[in-house]
Amino acid sequence: MSLKRIPYGISNFKALIDDDMYYVDKSKYLENLEKKDKYQVFIRPRRFGKSLFLTMMETYYDINESKHFDKYFGNLYIGKNKTVEANKYLVLKLSFANVITNLGIDKLIESFDRIVAGEVDSCIIKYSDVLQTQRLPDHEKKATYALDYLKRTLKILNKKLILLIDEYDNFANNIMGKNRILYDDLVHEGGYIRTFYKGIKEGTADGVIARTFITGVSPIMLDDITSGANIFTITASDEDLNAIMGFTGAEIINLLDYYKTDEIVDRQELMNILKVYCNGYKFNKRIEQTVYNTDMVLYIINNIIQKGGYPDTFIDENVKTDYGRLKNIAENFITKEELIHMIEGREVGPVEIKERFNLESLYKGDEKERNIKSFLYYLGMLTISRSLGNKVILKVPNYSVKTLYWEYMSKAYEIEKSSSYEELAKAMDSMRIDGNITDIMTIYANVISRLSSRDLSYFNEASCKSIFITLAYTDGIYLIASEREASGGYSDLYLKENVIYKEFVIYRYIIEFKHIKVGSLKGDIHTLSYEELTKNNKSLIEATEKEAISQLENYIKDYNVLHDSDKVLKKFIVITIGQKYVKYKFV
Repeated sequence: MSLKRIPYGISNFKALIDDDMYYVDKSKYLENLEKKDKYQVFIRPRRFGKSLFLTMMETYYDINESKHFDKYFGNLYIGKNKTVEANKYLVLKLSFANVITNLGIDKLIESFDRIVAGEVDSCIIKYSDVLQTQRLPDHEKKATYALDYLKRTLKILNKKLILLIDEYDNFANNIMGKNRILYDDLVHEGGYIRTFYKGIKEGTADGVIARTFITGVSPIMLDDITSGANIFTITASDEDLNAIMGFTGAEIINLLDYYKTDEIVDRQELMNILKVYCNGYKFNKRIEQTVYNTDMVLYIINNIIQKGGYPDTFIDENVKTDYGRLKNIAENFITKEELIHMIEGREVGPVEIKERFNLESLYKGDEKERNIKSFLYYLGMLTISRSLGNKVILKVPNYSVKTLYWEYMSKAYEIEKSSSYEELAKAMDSMRIDGNITDIMTIYANVISRLSSRDLSYFNEASCKSIFITLAYTDGIYLIASEREASGGYSDLYLKENVIYKEFVIYRYIIEFKHIKVGSLKGDIHTLSYEELTKNNKSLIEATEKEAISQLENYIKDYNVLHDSDKVLKKFIVITIGQKYVKYKFV
């Protein structure tokens, strides 16, 4: 018997089942959703399987699919636990993924109308025997007109509809930072998009729209189009929905068992890779279980099955593009210095995750500070680490997302102005193969010497580390562990071989960074030479070195650091003196 194909990139439930692809059964969550409020908005980061879940809902509730129920759901949980709502409704499914956003308001509205009117027309054709009409009239092909026409028809016939909307905020995300005026025109009182959602609300009041399930990556537009008070319930943080999308650890094990990946790669090694690159997301502060990003996992497993080994990179370019786009959105509302400060730390918070906030709040003082962190959380750039009373501590979820931050820092620190890529690659080769750090530390010192006065105003010990991370990340061979927990505390930086590039690494490193502030130094750092400054501050520098060495020795006692690789372990300390000079030494 041939194995089922992995549904990487597949977002249509019926196509997945028709083609006999592997499906991680999420149908049990339909029971959970039916017990909640009828008009729901569900927020999750990109690439978590929202579109697939919506098409599964579409198939489950569609009256026209009742005769096919066993085909699509017979082998699933919900097929054996059918609810009374199954195959009970007409279904209208909209997706705003393809709204045109870069050609002005007229083209945006035109494409919005085309999407809504086209789907309403398809809905009427699909249910023509029930609706007693064949097509949407030509004069009703504006979005609001089309929706109103469908609502009137349903009301006359006493029929009910389930409305599913995928990527409700996609077009808004593309314009909210770049074209604030356009965004406001669409969502303010009387705005085109706001009027459309007012029509949805009226449909729920009339009883013709029985349920809604609306997905997106942020609640911002929802708050703007409904002005706070509305009928929609955001269920994203509900405890019983934490794993509605994404994979649990148990689901990962089942996946690996089915495809017998042990015959191709080492099981423990693969599990570690998936945990490092794909895991870490948590959407409720009371739950312990984290979930894996769906597409990140399927990308790696698909490569193993089809090509007999690991992909050339563990980070899917599609995921990188999507998350990178979201990161760019966030950058519209936060300065480079604020973002670097946020991501250089190990944790962010405590934070009260706001369920509702509008675009305006991302520009306002205290509200901005609080809401931008909630925004990054919803985008998947941060996730819940642990709870702290009525607040949470956030962290970067996994290595894949960290690389987006490091890429951002590489541009922010203007690494390319301090070294060509060829020079950096050669320096990293020398570090990895020869155990020689002279060239990479020269580049490191050059980066620091080029920092702007604005960069220096935020400069601290974390900055020292993050600059080195950008160099190692650009090379791409090492696996970078920043603030890696060890028995003696947290090591600043641990570099080990990426499993894909084992043969290119002889030496791994554990590094401790220290920064001596300008105010602690004797003498003027701007006029004294390196030799003069270090002579004047000999005792301070020696004390700092001693502290760094002591911390390194404690970290090195950690069993996992010593035994998680057969590569030669080297350790060194880096001391940035003021914001100008760098001293380093092997320990």
